[in-house]
Amino acid sequence: MLSFFRSNQFLVAIPLALYIILLHLGALMGAVHPLPVAGDGGLLYESWFNWVAARPVFSAAMAAFLVFIQAISVNALADEFRLMGERNWFPGLFYALTASALPDFLFVTPPLVAATFLPFSLWRIYKAYQKPNVSVAIFDGAMWISVASLFYPPALWLLIAAFAGYEVVRVFRLFERFAFVVGAVVPLFLAWLWYFWANSGGAFRDMQWGGLFQLYQFDAVWDFKLVLKTVLLILLAFVFLFGLGSLYSRKGIQAQKFVSVLYWFMIVGSVSMLLRPEWRWEHLLLPASVMAILLSLSFQSMRNRFWAELWHLGIFAFVLIIQFSDQLLKF
Repeated sequence: MLSFFRSNQFLVAIPLALYIILLHLGALMGAVHPLPVAGDGGLLYESWFNWVAARPVFSAAMAAFLVFIQAISVNALADEFRLMGERNWFPGLFYALTASALPDFLFVTPPLVAATFLPFSLWRIYKAYQKPNVSVAIFDGAMWISVASLFYPPALWLLIAAFAGYEVVRVFRLFERFAFVVGAVVPLFLAWLWYFWANSGGAFRDMQWGGLFQLYQFDAVWDFKLVLKTVLLILLAFVFLFGLGSLYSRKGIQAQKFVSVLYWFMIVGSVSMLLRPEWRWEHLLLPASVMAILLSLSFQSMRNRFWAELWHLGIFAFVLIIQFSDQLLKF
């Protein structure tokens, strides 16, 4: 299957769309049911997407469409900055796999919508690499994360990763740091101004910042599906570790810096999961784009293509087993 996606032809988007539909088939058929609404969406999510919770099939179809658009943007990011060395559709493929890996990911949620804006932030960070007069790119990098937080407030923690990313790719001067802060503040200020005008400034503060500083209570109930999800994460982590050496050893300084930025986003996006009051797997959709690129690099570094195919098919099959685990247990 991977051989289809080693090409850089635009028509590969068609099998990518079919791949995403197959991964979302359980939700589209009604075999996978959405979880109870967490109520952690930002003001724009509540205004624009909250209504889809009552329409599971439509929510699943919209989620598949969002993943397709996001996969294309992630692939375009990797192509533009030659993150893969050679252009192919691996980033789009592995984004589709990562963003559809768990049943919790198969419906429209605040983290899924917020994840749409992360590739644009990474794009602007990479554009600032060793270039003069990049205040606009720095402003934009922070702004896109701030916009994402209007759909999912915990996305605001990724400003830490973006700030560190600029520190990695360039000498981050004082004026540029000021541009970064302004970029982070402007979308939130404009949104607050709108709510303040409507006499709802307090509601805005509670929705956007009220739940940012919480700690997970570690009261998860272990069951068969939770074990499967944990095993899948361990498998993906093993692939990361397997390809870690090759991610740096055979790349130039620019590519190494770009990969370091990806790791910053993955670490901050994952650790911020512990700042939620309960364990919500869909939070992992925030760093899904960087996880997909790192997975792509790991699979591309595998010299034996047969083993790469076997690993991919194994993970793909395991994803389907998790999604249909309830039906398998009944059978």
